Amino acid sequence: MNAHQFQKHLAQGEVVVLTRDQWERLASDCVILEHHDTRLAGALIVMQYGDNLAVMEQPWPTERVIRPLPDLTTAQRFVSDRLATYERMWDGCGCKIDYYGPWRG
Repeated sequence: MNAHQFQKHLAQGEVVVLTRDQWERLASDCVILEHHDTRLAGALIVMQYGDNLAVMEQPWPTERVIRPLPDLTTAQRFVSDRLATYERMWDGCGCKIDYYGPWRG
């Protein structure tokens, strides 16, 4: 996936799944706004990519999931929700995260 295709998917509100290598080719064009360590699944990174705001997650070492969000407030709510879920997972709640579906926050 090239940068133009990536931006088009984000602008259309689509969750984008990339390999780590694909992400590394695109990452130099993003501006990192926030970086949060999940302690279970890599980092949650709030970023600006062109005109799009998004959060990147790392569900697997070789995969990156980039979710467009409309504004920084929503992105921060998303991160807070995810970090709370990871905390519950750490405590053994048995909950799971749907990295690929819509966020219902």
